[in-house]
Amino acid sequence: MLSRQETIYSVRLIVVDLLRQIIYFPIWWYSSGLVLAGKFWWRGVKTGAHRLAIKILFRYWFKPMYGQTDWQGKIISFFMRTVLLVWRLLLFLIWLAVMIAILLVYIGLPILAVYQIVLL
Repeated sequence: MLSRQETIYSVRLIVVDLLRQIIYFPIWWYSSGLVLAGKFWWRGVKTGAHRLAIKILFRYWFKPMYGQTDWQGKIISFFMRTVLLVWRLLLFLIWLAVMIAILLVYIGLPILAVYQIVLL
């Protein structure tokens, strides 16, 4: 069984630790946490570009597909890759908008929480 002094010390230690964590949370959220969120965001953008193979489409944009070296094959390949490139760039822009929205939500979430607690 804990003595009265041990109980008071334990409760005080828990309360001080809790207050320290509450005070430190915004500092962490906008420093180390924001760096981690930025790394997550950058990995997401790079993954989106990699999955859509945008770099490869730019690299082979003017090369004929399937080894067709005649002028008809080159024209068809150019227009086909142009259509693919426009479509994939559109998809990438949508993905980028989603990733930017996620980052903005991360940045604004504590501010919104404090606003809701204080004003409501």
